[in-house]
Amino acid sequence: MKTFMLLLFAAFCTLPALAQTPEAADSTGLPGDDFSLEGALELFKRNIEMEKFEEELNTDSTHVNNLDLDGNSETDYVRVETQRDGDAVIVVMKVAVSATENQDVAVIEIEKTGEETATLQIIGDEDLYGANTIVEPFAEDEKAAPSKGPRAPALVGVYVGVNVWFWRPIPWCFSPRYYAYSSPWYWGYYPRYWKPWRPHPWRTHWGWCHHYRPWYRPWNSCRTVHAHSIYGPRHARSATVHARYKDAHVRHAARPDRKTDVRPANNPPKGKAAKPAHARPSKAAPKGKSPGGGGKARPARGGGKKGR
Repeated sequence: MKTFMLLLFAAFCTLPALAQTPEAADSTGLPGDDFSLEGALELFKRNIEMEKFEEELNTDSTHVNNLDLDGNSETDYVRVETQRDGDAVIVVMKVAVSATENQDVAVIEIEKTGEETATLQIIGDEDLYGANTIVEPFAEDEKAAPSKGPRAPALVGVYVGVNVWFWRPIPWCFSPRYYAYSSPWYWGYYPRYWKPWRPHPWRTHWGWCHHYRPWYRPWNSCRTVHAHSIYGPRHARSATVHARYKDAHVRHAARPDRKTDVRPANNPPKGKAAKPAHARPSKAAPKGKSPGGGGKARPARGGGKKGR
């Protein structure tokens, strides 16, 4: 009887967590489900050293990387490379699928727009996420809603873009101290801290990285035109990965809920940004501020593992 009561109590305690777990239909079925673009931005935001950023990407406890592109039932090591050209910087994340093939996972594109202003987007690779998968930071601000009569105008929440200049690595990216970083690790040769794990089930991974999402939103046009142009010639694509997930892309394209009204790049909407459907701000967060809008970064959830 005691054992039964303990089991019943444990099941009751897990009900809230299960209620927050998305249905399987929410999964795109593409490999990008196993790499959190929002989580990658959070890790980048708090790390000036790209070596440390790469280490955190490849740490199980940060719950960002859960990829297995080579199909060996172990997570892949994500390499980082950076490049700067004038007012634009790219930070590329990629996986060595074999000794001869690399596959880009995503690229962070940054552009300096003023003395102390910059804009940033992360774009998921088309072979992993599908076309036009773009995520960017946003914040909530209060604006006066138009009103009629003598009543004072009501305040409404408006979602605005974020000046990322005050993220830790951004000023460094455009300073004389900047240097292009290229990961020294490659297929079969990885750092001592790296210890691959068996990929977690999609539901589990989604739940763990869900906390990264509140202050990032999907967007459907490219704001970082210069950065995107310098990334294009450097794009790495694996024929093996493309072939392995070809059927998954066909199924994803046939889904009835897949959006088709995508605006072309370099043609952002006029006026206020639309309220994102997949990135609701936390009610507990103070209005006008957000983790994506500068200030102190949230503490890391875990350091690197000691590897082989």
